[in-house]
Amino acid sequence: MTPGLPPFPVLAPLRVLVLEDNPFERRVLTTLLKRLGVGRVDEVGSGDAALARLRTHAFDVVLCDLQVRDLDCMDGIEFLRSAAPHLDCPLILVSGIDEDLAIAAEVLAQSYGLAWGGRLRKPVLAAELRPLLEACTVRRAGAARLPPEAARRRWSKADLRMALKRGQFVPWFQPQYGLATGKLFGAEALARWVHPDAGLVLPGDFVPLMEREGMVDALFDAMLDGVLDAMAGWSAAGVHVPVSINASPLTLENVHVPNLWRRRVEARGVDPGTLTIEVTETAIANDFPCLLESITRLRMHGFRVSLDDFGTSHSSLQQMSELPATEVKIDRSFVGRALRHSRTHLIFRSIVDLGRRLGMTVVAEGVETRAQHAFVHDMGCDAAQGWLHGRPMPPDQLHAAHLQGADPVDGPHA
Repeated sequence: MTPGLPPFPVLAPLRVLVLEDNPFERRVLTTLLKRLGVGRVDEVGSGDAALARLRTHAFDVVLCDLQVRDLDCMDGIEFLRSAAPHLDCPLILVSGIDEDLAIAAEVLAQSYGLAWGGRLRKPVLAAELRPLLEACTVRRAGAARLPPEAARRRWSKADLRMALKRGQFVPWFQPQYGLATGKLFGAEALARWVHPDAGLVLPGDFVPLMEREGMVDALFDAMLDGVLDAMAGWSAAGVHVPVSINASPLTLENVHVPNLWRRRVEARGVDPGTLTIEVTETAIANDFPCLLESITRLRMHGFRVSLDDFGTSHSSLQQMSELPATEVKIDRSFVGRALRHSRTHLIFRSIVDLGRRLGMTVVAEGVETRAQHAFVHDMGCDAAQGWLHGRPMPPDQLHAAHLQGADPVDGPHA
């Protein structure tokens, strides 16, 4: 037993697949996993063997070596693409390759839709592997609590229409905290489907279908009504919280929506300046002139406009230069990688600097750790949003969080 590294019972339920073509390194990694208390470890020496195992067995984690020395075998990069349809558990990449190549592999894995579990450099250290495995146990426990019928449910267009008719789509709010003040800065409205049988359904399970079926306008209308209701309730209690709400570029192609939204907002006695319309820059509309006209008119009506998920599109700088946005939200992938990769760190710093020079508010998304909080603060971001500061919550809970006054993180450098 390695001194100071007793096995952790929490890791016992895990079943881990190790893909490593070097027999000695595969044996070392397998031994380390067992010493950490992992209950079941399967090992394979090639990508083809790993794919065959994934087709017949369920795993909680896959550790994948990126390099394969035999050019006739599937290497780790090819495995990422080939495994995408079969891999539904977190993937941890293990490599000794150059940093820029490892970053590219990480981006590829996430681009293919693989659940990201982290990346380790060789030689793998127990102190670095253990927290990644512990995070996977949390994911495993959450999946176990999900009702089997909900996990298998596939919604139809009729289901969505009925849910809209019954008012089952409601906004939950994720708080944003000012990094200079430690006070509540605002909140992002996120769609939730309150289903009478399946419970709370997340947007990833219904928004893509609504986009395909041309129902995103109706969803936005439902969300805007819910947001205005929440803001009215907060205002009656003496609390004023600016809110961001996502709008599909498909909706913004309709140049009449800015006037419609202004009338609806002002009819409820809400200042348009307290609402930020978030436009996902990875999904810019096909009709760019109409999108630009709508965003310009929204700004003229007093609304604020945010470029959401900034940095994930190949045309990020072009969008920043052409769209009259007031805010840029740096995508969570940049926040997560900037602490670990010098190249991403420099890009992150450049985005913040450019946003500030253009007079834009800079919000960092996906802040989940105190280290990330300290980093985005030191980089000069205006606000942070993420699980460290609060998960999405109903409007009454956000009201309570605001009344507490301070950021859940104890100071800007906690």
